[in-house]
Amino acid sequence: MALARAFVRFAVVGAAATAIHAAVFALIVETTRIDPVVATGAAFSVAFVAGFVLNRRWTFASRASPVGQLPRYLAAQLAGLALSAAIMYAAVHLQRWSPYAGLALSIALVPPVTFALSRWWVFRRPREPQRDGAL
Repeated sequence: MALARAFVRFAVVGAAATAIHAAVFALIVETTRIDPVVATGAAFSVAFVAGFVLNRRWTFASRASPVGQLPRYLAAQLAGLALSAAIMYAAVHLQRWSPYAGLALSIALVPPVTFALSRWWVFRRPREPQRDGAL
């Protein structure tokens, strides 16, 4: 049950991060002369930080130092991006499917992978010391 609850929270955080990305992007593009490519980089950065903070505190309730977690979170997110790009490449260029089929596959396959990386690597809980039965 805890695993399902954590996955739902992870999905909510992902949706929130996506909304933040879109809002920051639109704000920059609509109110400045900044190039959209630069704007999406800035929007990604804001959404990345929000996703890290929300996942760390709410989804996984981590109390460990964020110093070691942040680079692992970045690596997990980049792994998700690489997987998504590979799925899109296979769908569009190898299978000759619609890009929307690739997008649907990415939406279905990438979040469970990034969730697993986040839960068992990025925000893993330290192991409890083994008890030998002595009081």
